[in-house]
Amino acid sequence: MIRALLLVTLVTFGNPRGFCQNPSSAFVHAGIRKADRGDHRGAIRCYNIALEYDSSNSRAYLNRGVAEAALGQFQKAIRDYDRASLLAPADATIYYNRGVAYADLGQSLLAIQDYDRAISLRSNFPKALLNRGNLKDDGKDFEGAIQDYTLAIKFKRRYAIAYFDRGRAKAEMHNWQAAKKDFDSAIQFDKRIEQVYISRGAAKTHLNDLNGAALDYNAAFRLNPKDPLIFYNWGNLESKLSNSKESIRCYTIAIELRPNYAEAFYGRGYEYYDRQRFDSALADFSKAIDLKQDYGQAYWYRGEVKRVLNMLGACADFQKSAALGIPEASNAIRKYCR
Repeated sequence: MIRALLLVTLVTFGNPRGFCQNPSSAFVHAGIRKADRGDHRGAIRCYNIALEYDSSNSRAYLNRGVAEAALGQFQKAIRDYDRASLLAPADATIYYNRGVAYADLGQSLLAIQDYDRAISLRSNFPKALLNRGNLKDDGKDFEGAIQDYTLAIKFKRRYAIAYFDRGRAKAEMHNWQAAKKDFDSAIQFDKRIEQVYISRGAAKTHLNDLNGAALDYNAAFRLNPKDPLIFYNWGNLESKLSNSKESIRCYTIAIELRPNYAEAFYGRGYEYYDRQRFDSALADFSKAIDLKQDYGQAYWYRGEVKRVLNMLGACADFQKSAALGIPEASNAIRKYCR
């Protein structure tokens, strides 16, 4: 998910007379220049001076909020956005930035309300549509997310990240062909986003275009050879090719790059299980569960390993897996647990 803060620029004052006529606006402009250079604390000092000259300058509150958010001071930023919204209630940019701050604080409902307000004030607002779509996607409202991404693309035809995010939502719905088409468009408009190649490779794997998937993972690797997601997906591909040794190697690299990668531990555990290396499988399934407490499939396979090894706890794992919605676990309970 990519969220960008929007600075609101002002008319510049190129001479001392302009400064004297409107020093508050001049200090806001100076703050924006500092923010553009990454000096957010210096920018805040300028906005403070701007507000000393004119306490009703909504742009000063807004841009000070942007600088505070850039420093991770989200509550302060929200307070400044609140002040700005009282002074300029029809400014869509204020609600957009406050929505970003709420999203960064994990307050998705408040963020969506602000994006709604921003979009109602400015229908042609691709960034707000994209961000609202991201939050809907996070909430598993994939249809709603797709609608927002589609609107964002309508207003910004070459919006690579919107095509990517729409493709991800379609992939979540297992609409792999449509997802691949969106990933194709994202790459057409921006060839530098490694995650798009990874996602397209995953879609191609599901569509049994395994050579195409390998090419995409190679492309992603060239862009960022340290991304664990590349090796995790490569492990999935090698597993589908029944190349267990290479699959285990890929999952292991993914784990080395991200030691808390539950899915990679599960994937490697499955390969060990398939090769009847049950002790190693048990260790990996247990680690996956430690990292992801609601990992139903990992409970199921750990239960299977315990059953094969005549260990205690197999039925407890089957029961946990069944409670998490894994249908095979219910069958195992009926068959093995009295």
